Amino acid sequence: MGALNRVLAPLVAELAGNARLRWGVWLILGIVLVYWALVQSDRLAAARDEYAADTGRLMKAESLLERRDWPELLEAERKTHRELVATFWQAETEGLAQAKLQAALAGMIEDLDLSDVSVHSGTSQPMPDLPGIWHVQTRLDADYRPGVELQVLHAVATHPKKLVVDSLDLYRRKRQDSRLALSLSAYFVGVGGE
Repeated sequence: MGALNRVLAPLVAELAGNARLRWGVWLILGIVLVYWALVQSDRLAAARDEYAADTGRLMKAESLLERRDWPELLEAERKTHRELVATFWQAETEGLAQAKLQAALAGMIEDLDLSDVSVHSGTSQPMPDLPGIWHVQTRLDADYRPGVELQVLHAVATHPKKLVVDSLDLYRRKRQDSRLALSLSAYFVGVGGE
C-alpha cells in the first residue's frame, strides 16, 4: 500500500490544486460513460432484433404446424418433382450423355427433308455451382430446302426434354439449296455417378 500511496499522493495533490485538470478528468470520465452507454445500447438493440426474428420464426412454425393439408402438399410436391425430373436428361457418363443428345437430334430430323447430314459432338462440361449437372452440346450441319429450317426449330421446341438452341446459322449456296448449322445444348443429371 505504501508504494501505491506514494504514486497516488502527487496525483491527488495535483487534482486538488488544478481546477482545469479536475474538469478534464470529469470530461474524460463523462465521454467514457457516454461511450459505454452507446455500446450497451447497440448490444441491447442487436439482442432485441435477434429476439424479434426468433419470435417471427416461431410464429411462422406454429402456424405451419396448425395446417392439416400436409399430405396433399406432399403429394403435389412429389408430382411436381416427377414432372421436373421427366424434363431433364439423365445419363450415367459423359459419353452416354453425348450419345443420347446426338440420337435425340438424329431422331428429330430423320423425317425432315435434309441431306448431307452430319451430327458432331460439342463440348461437355460440369456446371460449376451445381454438382451432378453437366452442360452438353452437339452440332448439326445439313443441306436443306427453304422452309425446312422452321420444321427443325419446331421439332426442337416440341421435344419432351429440355433443349436449348445455342445458335442457328443459315447459309444460302444456291437458289434452292441452303445449308444450316444448328448448335444445341442440354443439361444432364447424374453424369459422373453423382
